[in-house]
Amino acid sequence: MGTTIVAAATNTDLDTASYFELAARAARSCLAGSDVSVDEVGMLINVGVFRDENISEPAVSALIQKRIGLGLEYQPGRVPAFSFDLMHGATGLLHAINTAECFLATGDVEYALLVAGDTHPSTKRYVAGFPYTAGAAALLLGSSPTAGGFCPLHTRETTGTADPSAWVNLGEAGANGRSAMRIRHGAQESIELAAAAVRACMADEGLDGDDFAEGRAVLLAPAPVVGFGAELAETLRLRTESVVGVAPAVGDPYTAAPVHAYLSARESGVVDTAASVLFLAADDAAAACLAYHPQSAAVATVGGGGASRRERC
Repeated sequence: MGTTIVAAATNTDLDTASYFELAARAARSCLAGSDVSVDEVGMLINVGVFRDENISEPAVSALIQKRIGLGLEYQPGRVPAFSFDLMHGATGLLHAINTAECFLATGDVEYALLVAGDTHPSTKRYVAGFPYTAGAAALLLGSSPTAGGFCPLHTRETTGTADPSAWVNLGEAGANGRSAMRIRHGAQESIELAAAAVRACMADEGLDGDDFAEGRAVLLAPAPVVGFGAELAETLRLRTESVVGVAPAVGDPYTAAPVHAYLSARESGVVDTAASVLFLAADDAAAACLAYHPQSAAVATVGGGGASRRERC
């Protein structure tokens, strides 16, 4: 049994800039796109960083859990569910996948729902100096005998002392601290960190440029700045077409970026032919890369998709 992506969805509705609402809508859409009911989901992990009014308690996951009606009461036929926040910046979703896999592999949960996304704490859709798109995404994970699952997570972090990338200046904010946020947004180091994480993942998977050029592998990239995917492809010496990113119209969805890139790749058909799908998440402080095999090596060989040269993890 391997972990599989059952469904995925994003939401950037313009009628609200509440992360709680956007995440709930993405979660509902994700479940609606599957044959899984909310009563079958045993876990919800929230990785969104920037949220309404800078709320820290209760956990944001609990607020989203309540909105979608996940495991609120113990009833016959309803799976007990628990939820928690996993705060790891731009790389949060990939860490959440690794975490959810631990529970899926042991059978402790049958389905895990991951939600990501960000919004300015003022819940205004456009705020000067805030670089991230107000929106959310959801990823539903399960287990399948035909799935190859996810491989070990490869991470890279900036060396030395890292300056804060987001903070509230209480002196300036005064009584408006709940609606204030300052962001330090970089790009160059994020390319270097991202490339290092991808190289480590490629080496562990036994992948090279030919695998990407011939469609056996695809890299899903975030969008911290315009042209990030193309610059990353050049840095890694990969064909630009081998790197699928976030649609320019979406902007930078930050923690939700991996889901946006995955849906773009799925819509273009490259996920159907790739034996290895590399998820990348990055900002100017850290990067993470995680390989996903939609099919097990045996299924890929029988189906003619071609297995990775390295034995599947």
